[in-house]
Amino acid sequence: MELKRRGRECAPAHPESALALLTRLALGCVAAAYVHGRVQRTRLIEELVEQRTADLDRTTEALRLHQRAIESSANSVTLVDARSPGAPIILVNPAFTRMHGYGPEEVLGRPLELLAFGVDDQPGLHELRNAIIEGREAHVLLQLRRKDGQAYYEEAYLAPIRNERGVTDYFVIFEYDVTTAKQYEAALEHRARHDMLTGLPNRVALADRIDRALAFARSDAAPVWVAVLDLDYFKHVNDSLGPAAGDRLLRQAGERMLAAVGPTDTVARTGDDEFVLLFENRADESQAAATVSKVLAAIAEPFGEGGQRLFLTGSAGIAGYPGDGGDADSLVKHAQIAMYRAKESGRNAFRFYLPSMNERALERLAMVDAMRHAMNAEEFELHYQPQVDLASGAVIGMEALIRWSHPQMGVMRPDRFIALAEETGLIVPLGTWVLRAACSQAAAWQRAGLGSLRVAVNLSSRQFRDAALPALIAEVLRETGLPATSLEIELTESLMMEDVETAVATMRALKAMGVHLSIDDFGTGYSSLSYLKRFPVDVLKIDQSFVRDIGQDASSSAMVSAMISLSHELGLRVIAEGVETQAQWDYLVGRGCDEVQGYYFSRPLHVRDFERMVRERRRAA
Repeated sequence: MELKRRGRECAPAHPESALALLTRLALGCVAAAYVHGRVQRTRLIEELVEQRTADLDRTTEALRLHQRAIESSANSVTLVDARSPGAPIILVNPAFTRMHGYGPEEVLGRPLELLAFGVDDQPGLHELRNAIIEGREAHVLLQLRRKDGQAYYEEAYLAPIRNERGVTDYFVIFEYDVTTAKQYEAALEHRARHDMLTGLPNRVALADRIDRALAFARSDAAPVWVAVLDLDYFKHVNDSLGPAAGDRLLRQAGERMLAAVGPTDTVARTGDDEFVLLFENRADESQAAATVSKVLAAIAEPFGEGGQRLFLTGSAGIAGYPGDGGDADSLVKHAQIAMYRAKESGRNAFRFYLPSMNERALERLAMVDAMRHAMNAEEFELHYQPQVDLASGAVIGMEALIRWSHPQMGVMRPDRFIALAEETGLIVPLGTWVLRAACSQAAAWQRAGLGSLRVAVNLSSRQFRDAALPALIAEVLRETGLPATSLEIELTESLMMEDVETAVATMRALKAMGVHLSIDDFGTGYSSLSYLKRFPVDVLKIDQSFVRDIGQDASSSAMVSAMISLSHELGLRVIAEGVETQAQWDYLVGRGCDEVQGYYFSRPLHVRDFERMVRERRRAA
């Protein structure tokens, strides 16, 4: 009964209450599901918002980075509006201001053509304008001016910015300052066409100018003149004063030439001391000659260098179109041939080209080639002119004189080839051969019992200026076994006066070995008595031009007498050259001259003849 009672107590009071409970449970589930769904959607939305925010932040940061990169760029960046007339500027970076000089407030909203204000029209501007009109890319080189008027070069790259329909809305322009590169390029171009020392046009530029002048001349049959000018003995000056002083003199010479010619004429430097002049607007030879004479006169004016006055001269050759050639090479070549003829005629002069000069030029080339061959073929030989002691009549020495035994032209004296050897530089190996051969022969004669004969050897200016000369002479003496006291080096006055200090130093080095030194051709140079006291010489040789007139010209006789007295006062021996008569011999004996050489006693002799002559005189004595 109790159980039944309890069961009845637990049973629902009404069937509807269970339904309500179930309904509430269902509604709770629905509500929970709804809430859960809302929560899920909220979470998705929040995640999406967070993602979009992160994307936006990244985009914003990227934009900021791009903006900083544009602002930090060393090159100018400009944005222009392609949709508006004139393509106005809407954005610039700081590099734009540095390049153009305009601040943003001065250019924003203004047409791009503002940047081309005040400059000449140029192909790059045309290309840039056309590219903007056509909405395409472009790459141009421009020469513009900054706000302050300073000119500069830039490379500009124009790139279109298109919308989704492919229409160009904007252009971005990147500009690069290439002024330094253009200046370097111009410097290289200038260097390729101009002489670096004088700034004058070089051989390349000269050829172009001559070709251009000939092109104009052919149309109206006008003459064109080309002159080749070479400074006389400039190598001696350069070697004496040093390369720096020589360079200064070359620059001054070039400036003088420019000042002496007309504004449309050309002065070019084509070699060490060689210049080429190009004249137009000269109707005939007399006008061309007048211009060259003016140039030579300008060069002849004294130069100031190192506190002293120096004098230079020039020799020139002139060739004219159409008579002497129809192209640059022919005109220059023929003018050069004429220049060599001017040098051969005494220098400090000019000559017009003549066809016959070609033969002489070919002879010169053939002579140089033959001289080189002769050195290898042993065609050169030495002859010896005896030097006689006036008191005893004994042969005490000899002067070595070079001869060229040419297979076709026979024996040639040095006046036929020495000057050419000097010009071509062959004098150096030739002079070394003479020195070695003379010393070797003198040593051989001494060993053969001919006595301590002294051999005199002439030195060229190139040999004497060589710093290695003392070492060379010491080597030759050692090789040949000739005592230093048996060698006499002959030097001319002019050679020693080119650079007195260097000459004295070289002479002292030779004297220290025991080598004798003599001044050759005394009286023909320009040494003063004060210099003569400084030179450590042993012998003074009176030039034959004074000896020749003894007994015929009172002045020459008096000068010879004075030279002998002066030399003896200075402790020097005296040798008279070119003695050819008994009267000259007697006069020199009476004035106390020490030694003589000349045809009166003997001509220069071959080795065998000289040895025979000395032996015969020894036996006769």
